[in-house]
Amino acid sequence: MMNANTAMELLLGGLGPTLKDLGFAPVWTGQKEGVAIFAGEEGALRIKLEDDRAALHLCDRPPEEAVEGEYRQLSLSLLELDSATEKDCKYIADDFADVLRQKFRKQGKGGAAQKKGPPKSVSKSAIKKGDAYYDALSFGNSFTGIYPELRAAYRANYERYGEFLPEEFFLDAGNSVVLQTIRQNNPAQMRRLFNLLNEVFENGVNDVQSLVAVTILGSLENDQTLLARCADYMSVDLAPVVIRVNKYLATHKEARRRMENPPLYRPKKAKKPGFFQQLLGGGGGGMQGI
Repeated sequence: MMNANTAMELLLGGLGPTLKDLGFAPVWTGQKEGVAIFAGEEGALRIKLEDDRAALHLCDRPPEEAVEGEYRQLSLSLLELDSATEKDCKYIADDFADVLRQKFRKQGKGGAAQKKGPPKSVSKSAIKKGDAYYDALSFGNSFTGIYPELRAAYRANYERYGEFLPEEFFLDAGNSVVLQTIRQNNPAQMRRLFNLLNEVFENGVNDVQSLVAVTILGSLENDQTLLARCADYMSVDLAPVVIRVNKYLATHKEARRRMENPPLYRPKKAKKPGFFQQLLGGGGGGMQGI
C-alpha cells in the first residue's frame, strides 16, 4: 500500500523538469497532507491527492492570495493509494506535464514543440454535480487511469485519427485487459474495474453506455463462467442490460460479426445512430430495444 507522502514524491519527481522549464518554483510541499503548491508567472499551481484522485489545479492569483474556490482544475486522474504503483504515478506525472506544456505553449528541450495531446476530458466534479456526463474521451482517460499500461495506445488512437475512436481502442487493446481481470477474479481488481464501469454506465452518454454494455462486456457470451463472475460486481442497472446483450449476441451471428469488425474510419458527417445504438434501442431512447 502506497501512502500520500510516497505518491507525492513520485509525482513531483516526474514533474520536476517540466515545472522548472515553465518557471514554477515550490512554495509548499505538504506531502503527508497530499498537497503541493508552486508559484509562477501564471499564478499558483497546486497538486492535490484526495478521494483516490490526483488533481492538478491552477489559480490566477499568487499562492499567498489564492483561495480554495478560485482554483480551477486542469487535469484529474484516478490514483487509489491502496493499489497504486510507481508506474501509475509516472503515467500521471507525464499526463500532468503534457497538460502544463500544452496550457502554456512552451517548448521542450532543444526547442522542439511538444506534441498536442487529446482535448481536455469532462471533469469529475462536473459529473458529480450533474452538469456533465461521461463521454468516450473521459471514459478512456479514466480507464487508462486503472490500466496505465494502455495510456500509450489511448494516445496513439487519438493521434492517428484526430479524435478518439473508443470501439477500436477497446477491441484492439482495452478488452484484453478487462478479460484478463475477470479471468484472474481478484476481488480488489474486480471492484476497481466495475466501480468505474458502473459509474460510467450510470453517468455516461448513450454512446458510452453502449460501449460498456456491448463493446466491452458484450464479449462474454461464450463463457458463462466469466459472465457469472461479473454478476456480483455489476450494478442493478448494468447487470440486466449486459445479460440481455450477451444473449442477443450469442444468437445473432451477424451482429457479433459486425461488432468484432467495425466499419473503416471515415471523417465525421451528419451523425446517425450507429450499430451499437441500434442494438441498444435506436440511439435516441436508451436501452429498451433489447
